[in-house]
Order: sequence, then C-alpha cells, then structure tokens
Amino acid sequence: MQNADTFSISLMCKVLNVSRASFYYYFFHSKSSSDKVELLTRISKVYYDSKRIYGAPRITAVLCKEGLKISVKTVAKYMRMLGIKSIVSIKFPTKKNKMSDKEKESIRNLIKGLDINHINQVWTTDITYVKTRKDGWVYLSSIIDLYSRRVIAWNVGYNMKKELVIKTLKMAFKARGNPIHVIVHSDKGSQYRSNKFKQLVAKHKCLSSFTSWNHSCDENANQESFHASLKKEWLYQQSFEDLEDAQRAIFEYIEGFYNPSRIHSSLGNVSPMEFEFSLSLA
Repeated sequence: MQNADTFSISLMCKVLNVSRASFYYYFFHSKSSSDKVELLTRISKVYYDSKRIYGAPRITAVLCKEGLKISVKTVAKYMRMLGIKSIVSIKFPTKKNKMSDKEKESIRNLIKGLDINHINQVWTTDITYVKTRKDGWVYLSSIIDLYSRRVIAWNVGYNMKKELVIKTLKMAFKARGNPIHVIVHSDKGSQYRSNKFKQLVAKHKCLSSFTSWNHSCDENANQESFHASLKKEWLYQQSFEDLEDAQRAIFEYIEGFYNPSRIHSSLGNVSPMEFEFSLSLA
C-alpha cells in the first residue's frame, strides 16, 4: 500500500499483473485486517451520513472528534480504495451589480474589520437562484448569523423582488426573538437598498450594511460560501420540477443537514446548532 497515494490500485494491479480481487483478499486478510475493515466502515459511514458531501478533510475531522488518530492523507487513500469521493462540483456562477454614482456615495460597509464575537451581532443575507423545469428560475433568499454560521431564515419565491427579502428578514427577526442592534449586511442589490427593506431594519433598531463599491470578494464571503455549498453539495446533484420541489430539497439541506450536522472548521469542527448550544452552556 505504500504507493497507493501516488498510483491507483487498479493501475498498480495492472502493471504487476495481479487481479484486484487477489490484492484486496491479501489486504483484508493480512495481520491487521480487522482494523482495516473497521476503519473503512467508519469512513464509509461518515461519508454517507454527510450525504456524500464530505471529502477527506472533513471525514478526518469527524473521525478525530470520535477519538481516532488519523491523517487526511490516510483517509484520502482509503476513500480511493472504496471508490468514493465528495460529490461537490467546482463551478459556481458569479453575478454583477450596477449602481448610480449618487447611490455609491451612500454605501457603507459596517462589518469590515469588526470583531464579531457573539450571535445576533451581524446577519448576512443574499439571493441565489435555482432552475426548475416547470417554473423556470426560482429564487432563494437566506439570512445567516455570521458568528455561528446558522441559517436563521430562508424563503423561496418566483422572483427576486424586494418583497422576497423583506419577508425573509421578518422571518429572521421572529426566529431570533426580535433582537436589536443587529448589523444586517448584504451586497448592493436593489432589493436591499430599497426604502422598505431599510425601513424594516431601522424599525427593529438595527443597521444596514453593504459591501463597498470596489469591494474584494471576501466582504460577504460567508453568505456566498453558503449558497455555493448548497448548490455544489446538494442542488447540482438533482433536478427540480417546480418551486415546491426545489423548496423541499432546500429544506432537507438547511434544516436536515447544514444547521444541525454540517461541521465547520471555523467553528472547531462542529455544526452551527452545536456551536450555538455550546454558547448556551457557557
């Protein structure tokens, strides 16, 4: 197995004129076969529990949390043996925004350089899109607590008008018990710059914040990263008939996996809900 990190098992067996069946028989029946089988079983379980989303780094993190000392390199090697890999895609579309010179002058980023150290300090929000066969493009509006990475509100609509994001923000305030002094951070989309959206923010004694005009890609990175993960890890692996079908899949990902189970290295390899629970015990 010493060359398994460089060459595939299939290639080495072919070069050495050894059948894969013979190789695996030797591997699994060698002195430490029971340990190997147990390890492969644990890797496989973590992989399928993550809905085939986790790659070697996150599987390693889970196994280490369970008390197993193992490297990413070793996990990657065994994943190749099992013929499994993360279903995550690479491509993710980008979008552009236009704004008048007058509007540019009013844009302020209130979270750049801010020490974010508690929940309900900063919420980030954005819109992304999902293709369906019957309803064409439908739109997801979501809001994340930047400290815990938890999706605190989300909503799917047939268009991306201001009513969609306003409804999502109302859901967020209700879900969090109407906190005050929250910074609601977004990109410079017209929905977020609308008077009705900003009035709702102000009504709750909160502040609006926007990515700056010539901003770098990290000014709303966590929100964009969430939407990218949702698409790459879940939505790109399926097709949807209509808005209700897409909404069902988004619910499964956010409420069934992302919030309660998906680990984040920035949170110490726990999920958003686990992280918030740990805060309540502190």
